[in-house]
Amino acid sequence: MKNILFGLAAMASLTLTACGGNVCDDTADAFDSLVDKAEECGLSTSGFEGPTDAELESCKDSLDSCSDSDKDKLSAYADCLSDVKGCSDKTESEQQQFAMRLLKCSEKLEGVSAACGN
Repeated sequence: MKNILFGLAAMASLTLTACGGNVCDDTADAFDSLVDKAEECGLSTSGFEGPTDAELESCKDSLDSCSDSDKDKLSAYADCLSDVKGCSDKTESEQQQFAMRLLKCSEKLEGVSAACGN
């Protein structure tokens, strides 16, 4: 379970390097929300760190590499992460359902251009 969350955190960090404007701030806010929800689920969040100011600035600077369609997909991904329901208890079943809800959000990133992803 922890490996899934580490992977999702990495995915969120990668998303931050490939977006622009408010999408960067929205993704950072979504990450903070996910950490709270993971703790609510009884999952360890030690080692998780939100994006630095430099990472946020890099994200915003990369706006020129992303099409409007890319930004729409990144925004939908950040919205999905923000809207993911936490857990009602700390059982393994709830943790797995939480992970599945997070993985479902990654579908929002399908089709993001390589230029934006770099």
